[in-house]
Amino acid sequence: MKIDAEMLVKFARRIIYLSFILGMLINGCNRSGKDSEQINSNETNDSTTTKAITKFLFLNEWFGKAGVYRYNLSEKKYFPVWWHPRENVVMLVYRPDNMPAYFLTAGRMGIKEKFPFFQRIKLFKISQNFSETIQIDKVKDGLQFTARWNADNNLELIYTSIDKVISSYVNQFTKVYDFYGKLIDSKIETFDIEKDGFPYLLPQRNSTISPSAKYGVSILSDSIFLKTAGNDSVSLITVMKHDLNKIDWSEDERFLIISTLNLNDESLKTKKPETSELFVYSIDADSLIGVFSGAGVKNFFTSGDLLIFDDGFGKNSRINIYNLQQHEIIDSVITKEACGLVFLPKI
Repeated sequence: MKIDAEMLVKFARRIIYLSFILGMLINGCNRSGKDSEQINSNETNDSTTTKAITKFLFLNEWFGKAGVYRYNLSEKKYFPVWWHPRENVVMLVYRPDNMPAYFLTAGRMGIKEKFPFFQRIKLFKISQNFSETIQIDKVKDGLQFTARWNADNNLELIYTSIDKVISSYVNQFTKVYDFYGKLIDSKIETFDIEKDGFPYLLPQRNSTISPSAKYGVSILSDSIFLKTAGNDSVSLITVMKHDLNKIDWSEDERFLIISTLNLNDESLKTKKPETSELFVYSIDADSLIGVFSGAGVKNFFTSGDLLIFDDGFGKNSRINIYNLQQHEIIDSVITKEACGLVFLPKI
């Protein structure tokens, strides 16, 4: 059996840093979020209503362990939602609408004999108002994992592991959980790595077409263009230095946000890494109104007029809050250790 070891190492490194990771928290600190912000704890599945957010979730490191925290936009303070001295949160799946949040903890993660591995993955669900956290599933061990929303607004947990009987087989498991955290579907796909190669987890889905289908994005080499429905002309948005990572639209479709990423860049060996870019494009003005580059991953989400993104690595990381109408950063979350929106960005 011949496997491209260099390819696997690069892939593993990208997994550990990008949408999976190393870093977080438990119910002993879970109730520390009891304050005046709490609302009715009855959850309802209504993800269509959009309100201006007053708080959001992120990951923060404390005493060497990553935990889930919430940031209050008006008070400009952050509070623990879940933390445990023997657990480490490695991924947060969250969006600022009427949906619960999920996070995963891992006992261990790393690379062994040129293969990525994880041990003791646990999946937790946080209620809409951040007042309750429950464990809903666990996975003993495996190679790689990720979690994301699917087209039906359900959570998908995907992971791979070596087959227990035939060592050249890799099984890919997909589990689907509904709004209430109940397992509603699961399937297993088996790959023969001698014939099919090592299975890659599906990349993040990008919204190249706006929700109303009025606008679309096309990519040619390192250039990104905007096309308007019913118009044959296209507008150049930007030229990327790194690989495309994520495309998203503001709720009113007046802004387009694009991130790029290269976690294998040679600049990682320097004091000033250049690993990512974040472009904020105004469709009304037909121009870029914000460009952020340098270190970090630039994970982001939008809510109303706000664009929230993480930046930097390790103790130099922060979470920036950018106002799309004012074209400027209006606030930043800065902690003593590493912080991030999806995972802890570390080199």
